[in-house]
Amino acid sequence: MSVKLRLRTLKNGDKSAMLDIYHNGERNYEFLKIYIRKKDSSDTKKEKKLLAENIRNKRELELSSNDYDFIPSFKKKVDFISYFQHYLENYTKKDIRKVRYALEKFKVFIKVRKISFQKITPTLCEEFKDFLISPDSGLSGETPYDYWKRFKGVIKQAKTEGILIKNPCEDITFKGYQKFNTQLRKQVLTADELQLLAKEDCGNKEVKRAFIFACFTGLGIAEIRKLKWSKIVNGKIKIYREKNGQQIINDLPEAAINVLGEPLTPEENIFALPSDVAISKNLKRWIAKTGIEKNISFYCGRHTFACLLLMNGANLKTVADCLGHSSTRHTLKYLNYVDDLKTDAIKNLPSLQF
Repeated sequence: MSVKLRLRTLKNGDKSAMLDIYHNGERNYEFLKIYIRKKDSSDTKKEKKLLAENIRNKRELELSSNDYDFIPSFKKKVDFISYFQHYLENYTKKDIRKVRYALEKFKVFIKVRKISFQKITPTLCEEFKDFLISPDSGLSGETPYDYWKRFKGVIKQAKTEGILIKNPCEDITFKGYQKFNTQLRKQVLTADELQLLAKEDCGNKEVKRAFIFACFTGLGIAEIRKLKWSKIVNGKIKIYREKNGQQIINDLPEAAINVLGEPLTPEENIFALPSDVAISKNLKRWIAKTGIEKNISFYCGRHTFACLLLMNGANLKTVADCLGHSSTRHTLKYLNYVDDLKTDAIKNLPSLQF
């Protein structure tokens, strides 16, 4: 770590004071806006140099101090939007699209090309949160919270790197999220509806096979696309979830085994699926042919699997393990859905005349 005072000679012969800061493997420059002019007297020049040296000493103290209340000025002036973009460019997790969209929504909200970290205050963060849940954002459902969560991740990283003293989002709550987080927002197929689909032809046989397999295994499209015969051994499936890396080891029910067909070589893919757009089109046409009036996406197969397990007596922990959830918190929404089905069923029981 070093902080050096340098005097940069300008075209007119005057000198501009600047700090050459090397810290944690990074070099930064801070221009002090102190100009030592040729026409200045000797005393004035000495005073300006002394002022610049005092600032240098202060910066050095800030950097070497273990007190995190000291944040170097050059870090405070870092452009948050540029930092967010850099964070995105180095992001490698599966939810990168949500991080990208969170940045785009922040740009829409802030309406400027640059904003320093000094201006990322709790008030501004609160206003951004309110923007995300307002009609102006054009977002709905869980999406506002998804973007807010990624925004907070960037803020947390900046605090870790010492750019912020305190996380300005720390005390901000996202009201209403807990309510819709425990509700199942996708539709689910019943056992009778699955039987209808099994008997009905689909425009693409691979889509039909894969979707029914999803409904009886809980696998998502990402896992199914990569699923090889080597992952199926003695009636069991052993695979890692693409989303969180959790391992899944489940017995395969008869319906899932029936759609697999004859095994090929271990490293061959089981399913040969078309593009996501083609899958969606074939799925919608297939559903419509059966007369099922539900908006079913491929991911609904995973929801269907979870609800079938619960309705057939599985407990919440078992369902969480079968789905590859890291905790039962994510599985709670399925239990709520099943409870709603029970309530509706009881309400529909016939009445008797006495």
